[in-house]
Amino acid sequence: MQPVAFAPPAAATQPKSVATAAADAPKAATTVRAAQSAAEAGGANVEITSLRGESTEVYATPDGQFEEIQHLRPVRTRVDGQWKAIDNTLLKRSDGTVGPSAAAVGLAFSGGGDGPLVTLDRTGKKLSFSWPTALPVPTVDGDTATYANVLPDVDLTMRAATDGFSQLLVVKTPEAAKDPALAELKLGVESPGLDLRATDSGGLEAVDETVGGTVFQAAKPLMWDSTKAPAARFSAAAAADGETDGPSDAANIAPIDVDVAADGSELRLTPDQGLLTDPDTTFPVYIDPQSYTPKAGEWTMVSRYWASSPQWRFNGDSDAGVGYCGWDYCAPYDVKRLFYKFGTVLKLGLPRFS
Repeated sequence: MQPVAFAPPAAATQPKSVATAAADAPKAATTVRAAQSAAEAGGANVEITSLRGESTEVYATPDGQFEEIQHLRPVRTRVDGQWKAIDNTLLKRSDGTVGPSAAAVGLAFSGGGDGPLVTLDRTGKKLSFSWPTALPVPTVDGDTATYANVLPDVDLTMRAATDGFSQLLVVKTPEAAKDPALAELKLGVESPGLDLRATDSGGLEAVDETVGGTVFQAAKPLMWDSTKAPAARFSAAAAADGETDGPSDAANIAPIDVDVAADGSELRLTPDQGLLTDPDTTFPVYIDPQSYTPKAGEWTMVSRYWASSPQWRFNGDSDAGVGYCGWDYCAPYDVKRLFYKFGTVLKLGLPRFS
């Protein structure tokens, strides 16, 4: 007897529904042509991975167009030839330094001792700052390395950021604020091939001596105290967070003067002595110079209360607030505006395949 072949149920041979086709369609494709075909077939955007950047993604859309998403800061970086999500978690390295797992710029913090406090590395250019004395072994917590008591009752914290770092001196007591070493902070500088100089706005920039262009930059540094609005003083969450991410709306704020030695070998930071010695100052006081590399975008804030204080590249949190705040926790009441700048070089002129 010959074997009998049974046909599959009719339902199995019916065309897939639109919903099923969309679910089965790829979310990404390497080439423009493949992404366009998948977007049209699945009815949803498909990323073109060959056009992916540190802070951008490009998608083919079902209607034959293209869509580009730009992020304010890098969201991924190349590691061993592959894209990896930004991860600022600090790890100890084989050379004794401490650095982020995956950052958009080369970054190394001191593991303790006499070496540089921090080194930034981008496109073969390096910028290093050194503390005047030997550093203790840091305590590492997430993206932050803390060097305890670099001066009596003064801690130094170094925090890895997506495109650079922040450096925070935490002056814990009024007695610590009287230390003569805080009259002028002097950091050693190594910047081969770079011209490190103060900017007209009171910040810093390191310019490539050969081709020009800013490789590293920093806004005018600030310092602030721990004064909080009355409502915040009774907030457990506010007390736990502290002021390490930036000043509160009620904090006393002062700029820090910046100067670079004529031969570029030393950076001099002059904290505001008025804020350090004012009897109304609430401790700890935070002294916050920072450096980073120009990347995807820039941002700033303007504020009625902080009208005389620079807020370029403030912490960038999505809950920074905008508009008028007349609630008790905003005392003194304030009006804020936020501004963002993105590059305008888009991946236009992509081909249309049919």
